Amino acid sequence: MKKYLLGFIALVTAITLNSFTVKTSKHPTITKNFTYTAYPNDSHASDPNYYTLTGHDGTDDLDCPDGNSHRCGVIAQDDGTGLPDLTQAFTIVTRN
Repeated sequence: MKKYLLGFIALVTAITLNSFTVKTSKHPTITKNFTYTAYPNDSHASDPNYYTLTGHDGTDDLDCPDGNSHRCGVIAQDDGTGLPDLTQAFTIVTRN
């Protein structure tokens, strides 16, 4: 019986260690450029539905002409649906 005890402990340890999974983030760390479509109305700035990806899947620069300090867009992570994930850290781009 003693010769099977070490094997049994190894089996229980292997099963226990494999039963836990490491939580992975569903969000990539790559940021994309999103244009704010409700300009100059900044009241929808926290609603991701008022943003669109810039060209080439968000890699084109934001086109922010000179003007007043209204939101032009954000540089943020994609939430997987083509909208910015505004619950994560993001950079606001304004028209200066």
